[in-house]
Amino acid sequence: MAISATLGLIAGSVHLSAYALYLRQVLRGTSRPNTATWTLWTFLAALNAASYLAMCRDLAKAATPIAGALACAAVLTVSFWKGRLTRLAVFDRGILAIGLSAAAVWWATRSATWANLLLQGAFVLSNVPTYRGVWRRPDSEQPLPWFGFGLAYALNIVVVALRWRGELADLAYPVLSLVTDAGVGATVLWRQRAPRPATDP
Repeated sequence: MAISATLGLIAGSVHLSAYALYLRQVLRGTSRPNTATWTLWTFLAALNAASYLAMCRDLAKAATPIAGALACAAVLTVSFWKGRLTRLAVFDRGILAIGLSAAAVWWATRSATWANLLLQGAFVLSNVPTYRGVWRRPDSEQPLPWFGFGLAYALNIVVVALRWRGELADLAYPVLSLVTDAGVGATVLWRQRAPRPATDP
């Protein structure tokens, strides 16, 4: 097996391992997943995995998004048991509309590339509530799973580079996901270590 294919499998495994860490936190009660958010992410992840695989036609490159889609479904299942049952907020509905638009674009144009690129915008926006949450309450998330996601995306970028075919679109998903997900971990660490304002005696 080529080293790039092996790295693809490793990237997918790292992604699954990061999700396993997150699920462990959920089961221990240190994280409380929002069912509405994870329903949205599961839909986006499934559509992303399908469109990315159709776009690149390379299982080694697509191992990470496929692993992510499966793991999102697992977190969603657990969130109905341990999480908070909530409805989609107005902001989330807007992101869902982008995801549905991506599916419509794919169906209408038969272009998995345009659909996948549109989905990346939805993924970036879908992380905004997470950033808001960890900014206000740094203890609401643990950084390790988010850095694990980032490592998987970094390995995915290496796989794309090793199996390069001149398509910049192949880089959009792993690069944007690396920045946004690892950014959550960095924000958590920064906020947890930031000096807190002194209180009056």
